Amino acid sequence: MADMVKEFHVFVLPEYEQEEEFLREKSRQGYHLVQVRMPGIYYFKKGEPKDTVYRLDFNPQTDSEKDSYIQMYKDYGWEYIQDLNEYSYFRKDAGTAAEEELEIFNDNGSRLEMVERIFRKKMLPMTLIFLFCSVIFLNYLLSVGTGIHPFMMVISVLDCILILLYVYVLVRCLAGFSRIRKKYGDQN
Repeated sequence: MADMVKEFHVFVLPEYEQEEEFLREKSRQGYHLVQVRMPGIYYFKKGEPKDTVYRLDFNPQTDSEKDSYIQMYKDYGWEYIQDLNEYSYFRKDAGTAAEEELEIFNDNGSRLEMVERIFRKKMLPMTLIFLFCSVIFLNYLLSVGTGIHPFMMVISVLDCILILLYVYVLVRCLAGFSRIRKKYGDQN
């Protein structure tokens, strides 16, 4: 389809505000979100430029709760787009709403609660998996000593690259969580 555009962007767990601003800017340019797929593939439909506010909420729902959850947002004028990785995507036309109606959280405590949910549900398991895999990899390297087969050397280099990438993402997430806690904790 000529009016569809696909873009790739990566936002880590605590960068939901940056993702919201990215989506708003795309809408101002006339590209309106249709769908997001892992790993960071955004599908936009070309249309008239419009100031649309996007909000992400991390509040995993059971199937029985989902309809009332979406209806609550709809009652406040938000259009539900989709769920991805337990984030719910909503949007609202900024031109027809008052500034206070463009937020899904009514106070900083609610924002911090969401950040804590993300941290507990996503970040802690990710960290534990990383630590477990690192210990296994380190144990393997120590057990084989200097007699490493060339094929295993390539695998070891790839493992090291993956560990470094994982450390980068982990540090980026932890820094983002810290920034958000400071930002909203200081405003209470």
